Amino acid sequence: MILAIANPLHHVLDVPWPGFTFRIFGLPFTLMSGGIISILIAGIGLVAFFVPIARNPSYIPKGAQNLIEGLVVFVRDTIARPALHEKAENYLSFLCTIFVFVFALNLTGLLPLEAISLLAGINDTHRIGGTPTATPTVGAALALLAVLAILGNGLRCAAERFRDTHPEMPAAACWLISPVTWFLSLSPNVPGPIGKVVLLPMAVLELVSALAKCMALMVRLCANMLAGHMLLSVLALLAMMSLEPMFRPAPDASFYGIPVIPLCWLGSVVLTLMELLVAGIQAFIFTIMVALFLGMYAETDH
Repeated sequence: MILAIANPLHHVLDVPWPGFTFRIFGLPFTLMSGGIISILIAGIGLVAFFVPIARNPSYIPKGAQNLIEGLVVFVRDTIARPALHEKAENYLSFLCTIFVFVFALNLTGLLPLEAISLLAGINDTHRIGGTPTATPTVGAALALLAVLAILGNGLRCAAERFRDTHPEMPAAACWLISPVTWFLSLSPNVPGPIGKVVLLPMAVLELVSALAKCMALMVRLCANMLAGHMLLSVLALLAMMSLEPMFRPAPDASFYGIPVIPLCWLGSVVLTLMELLVAGIQAFIFTIMVALFLGMYAETDH
């Protein structure tokens, strides 16, 4: 609540640290910010949790290993197999990583890191915390990861298919021609001479569609995470505005807003619980959309 006494957007949007920004070809780049700190915290936490368990697996799983196995089964049965069918196992590790990482970034925004940093005496210009996935640049980086996965696996599959149909060709030549064969494979199979005429335009449209769908991943994730935290900040701001006459009384001060405070607190609790649900839902949607795009544009023959 203390954080929302000023502009709520200031505590929702990521703010770079002074002295840690520079420009390359006129484009701004940030080396450190509150959101980057949150990403580092999420990454270190995931490594500290998963690596010791992965290094010492047990034949009879228990405790945290049960949790990890349940997570893998969940991603495999509800995301990978419905989208990729028999190719699901090839992408299971990638999809599990995407799901866990996005979920952890979403949850990091619910930690009171900024309040802790202010109470510890850290300057607000070097604040810590925030929701990384509510930042467009982080969403764009995750969407770019999906694009690279689609492109890399699409080229690999195209090279393997060309090698199967032309076994006399060396592997290097198959890889060199794979961008052309993969690009043409994006076009729907239209029989007859019309199919040859529309082959190139349809391939271009499908490529643009793939890039637009990956960009939509960024917009969906950022918008949903930003909206929830904005609601929490606005409720906190209303509560602080209602409390202000009690601490700074004025001759014309009005105390009619005080009954609003319990409603704001209750709304904040409900919204926080909803944010926990939204964090998991958005991680699930992001991962299943990546799996669907892999099936549509990388594993075109699955």
